[in-house]
Parts: sequence; C-alpha cells; structure tokens
Amino acid sequence: ILLFRMGDFFETFDDDARVLARELDIALTTKEMGRGQRIPLAGIPCQSAETHLARLIGKGFKVAICEQVSDPKKSNGLVDREVVRVVTPGTVIEDSILDSKTNNFLAALLIEGNNAGFAYVDISTCEFATTESTLSHIGMEISRITPSELLLSNEDTGGLSIGQGIMITKLTSEAFHHELAIDRLKRHLGVKSLEPYGCDKQPGTW
Repeated sequence: ILLFRMGDFFETFDDDARVLARELDIALTTKEMGRGQRIPLAGIPCQSAETHLARLIGKGFKVAICEQVSDPKKSNGLVDREVVRVVTPGTVIEDSILDSKTNNFLAALLIEGNNAGFAYVDISTCEFATTESTLSHIGMEISRITPSELLLSNEDTGGLSIGQGIMITKLTSEAFHHELAIDRLKRHLGVKSLEPYGCDKQPGTW
C-alpha cells in the first residue's frame, strides 16, 4: 500500500484506496482527474497514522510512505515526491506498534542443498545473530525465535514448515550475494574483518 503525505493526511489512490478503505473501515471517496474521470481516494490523518499503520502491518500488508522532497516555491508544476520508507512486519520501529515484552525479528534464510544460512536482527534493539547448519536445525531456530518476517532468495523453503504469522518476503538473488554481504557487514560494523564475529571462514556470510 502506497501512502502519499499531503498536508495533514496520508492519501491513497486507485486500488490502494479500495484496500485501505476496506481494511480500516474508512470512507472511500473519489477525486476528479480531468475529462470527467474520477479515481478512488481514501486517507488517514497523519496524527493517527501509527494506529492505522499497526492495523495494516498486523493484517500482513507492506506500506510504502511517500513524502514531498522538493521545495514547492522552487518547483515548476508538481512537487517531487519519493518513497522515504517501506514498513514491513520486520522493520517496524514505532514503540506504539511493537510489543515491549518480545523481540521483533527480521530474519533471512539462504538454502544450499541440505544446509542453510540463517541470520536475524531486531532493528529496535540492534540484537543480531547469524549461523549456518542443517535445514532441520535451522527449522528449529526459526520456530524458536518466531521472526515476524522472513527474507528468502526464492520461494522455496526447502521443505521447512514456516509458522503462521510469519510474512515471507522474496528478494532477488543479488540481495544474497556472498561478497556484497561481507562488504555490507564490514561497512555497517565499521570493521576490516569479520573474524571477531566468528563468521569470517563460513562459506557464506548470512
């Protein structure tokens, strides 16, 4: 669902507006777009956005927030808008949405034959861990930490039973590229080697 910030409201259009109106039980209106054409429109107040966002995330939706990024006084015609944040179950940071008594893990799984690499992070607390093992052991790890979102390089879970309530997000294989992953971790952690973290000699950096 794409939310456009327009003044004091987040607005949605077309199919997104229909979904928003249905899931949040709010009014669905229309807006004229010229030549007698009208498009569906639904909006929520910015001041209550977190409440509505929590409901949408709880229903399994991903929400992209689009905001104005250019100065209206310096723009010719329409102002520039860009997606500034994508909110998914594993990337929530709002205290009002999170359960303070449990972790909210975003996990990633890469399967190679009968083995797999597994990593998870709680963005709100910065807790991070990674491991590699057999598929059966990784399956137990998934059950143990119950991530709210699981990233996969494809839709194949290797026969693992993924519990209900875990959102599956498919990414391209490039997102799991070995050397790129190592480089990202080094830059994020501000180190030249992953040896202190015990994963420098793993065949894959998960």
